[in-house]
Amino acid sequence: MPDSKTRAREAVLFLLSGLPGTGKTTFARALGAATGALHLESDAVRRELFPEPRYEPPEHARVFGAIHARAATALSAGRNVIVDATNLFERDRRRFVRLADRGAADMVAVRLVAPEATVRERLSRPRDGWSQADEAVFDLMRRRPQPFNVPVVVIDSRYPTAASVALVLALLERDDA
Repeated sequence: MPDSKTRAREAVLFLLSGLPGTGKTTFARALGAATGALHLESDAVRRELFPEPRYEPPEHARVFGAIHARAATALSAGRNVIVDATNLFERDRRRFVRLADRGAADMVAVRLVAPEATVRERLSRPRDGWSQADEAVFDLMRRRPQPFNVPVVVIDSRYPTAASVALVLALLERDDA
C-alpha cells in the first residue's frame, strides 16, 4: 500500500537505472523497506528464469517481459514497485514509462551513479546478491547510458542510503498537505 504522503494515484513505479556497481540494489532494498514496494531485481529474475544465464538478446527479452508483467500486476493491485536494472537505453526504460503513463502509477526515475574508482573497488570484491557483473562488464557498459526522456533524480551512492531514499520519497509528498 502506498505511503500516506503519496499523490492521488494508488501506486508508484520506481524505475532505477545505473551501471553495475553503482548501488542500485542496495538503494532498492532500502527503498523497498521504506515503502513496502515489490523489488523486481533483473539479476534475480534472470537467474530464476535462466539458472546459467548467457546474457543474449532473447534471454534479455524474456527477463524484461517477466519483469514488466509482474510490475503491471502489482501496480494494478495498488502496490508500489521498484524496477532494479541497468536500464541504460531509452528502449529498455520505455515499456515501464508507458506502463506508468497508462495510469497504472506515478513514476519516479532514479539514476544511480558513483565515481569510477568507487565502482571499480566495489566490483573487485565479492558481492552479495545475484549480480555477476565485474569490472569487465562495467568497461563494456560504461559508455552506453543514454539520457532519460523523463525527469530523473540522480543519486550518488557514496552518500548515505537513508538520505537518498528520503530525497526520493520527498518527491512524492503532496503539494496540498
